[in-house]
Amino acid sequence: MENSLRDLIVLIFEGYLKRKSEHRLYQKDSLIPEQIISMYYQSNSDPQFNTIYYNFKRNYLYNESRIDETITEEERKGLSKVYDYIRDYDFSKQKFDIFVEAMKIHMLLYSECPHPEFGGQLRNDSVILNNEIIEVPSADEAKRYFQSFIGKTLPEVDFKNSVSIFDYINSCIYITTELIKAQPFIDGNKRTFRALLNLMFKQYNLPPVYVKTKERTEYKDALMKAMKKKDYTSLNQFYYYKICDSIYDLDISEELKPDQPKNLVKK
Repeated sequence: MENSLRDLIVLIFEGYLKRKSEHRLYQKDSLIPEQIISMYYQSNSDPQFNTIYYNFKRNYLYNESRIDETITEEERKGLSKVYDYIRDYDFSKQKFDIFVEAMKIHMLLYSECPHPEFGGQLRNDSVILNNEIIEVPSADEAKRYFQSFIGKTLPEVDFKNSVSIFDYINSCIYITTELIKAQPFIDGNKRTFRALLNLMFKQYNLPPVYVKTKERTEYKDALMKAMKKKDYTSLNQFYYYKICDSIYDLDISEELKPDQPKNLVKK
């Protein structure tokens, strides 16, 4: 990371962390996460993803599972394998396909269960999404919508234009949220598509994000607003803050605390 950009990120993060501790982030500071993401994106041409995903799994993996209290221990093990897959994914050697990658993630999610063949199965019956009044498409419509992503990749990002990274982030959030709403799988849709979102983020050197248990209501409200009203403002902003949390917690916190012993995994 260039020293000049690093110094700016450190300076902005001091304000970010202070506002976060005082519960003031969501008031009048909406540009702070955009500044951090933009500078991190521009400065982070060679991220230490082994370190990032080690820290992610060690500290936050089970927050992802705890927001859904029905997940079994076998599914937690599968979720761990999902993030090993994302950690090792090499966009320079593999052709990314939204449908294919979602199927792989879902199969890995259930790979440790007594009936691993459940992974990758598309539903044949109607479903209710979290007991919410949302028009979930029929099974056939859900399959057609999901399969419409076969062969589809994601928009390119112009490395010289930091604005385009937010267009990319918003596109990823939109796609995965619409897939959650479609509920193409029998179970595990939210976990699958949140993991797919993290794989999409990795394509442009953004760290994986996690939803803490205490943030479940905030996340659910923003998600439901997006699915019910097609208003993605709150959900996009929520994820901007989560990306900033991950940048700090998973990647640069050790750099900002030079007097503390390092606990990193070499690339």
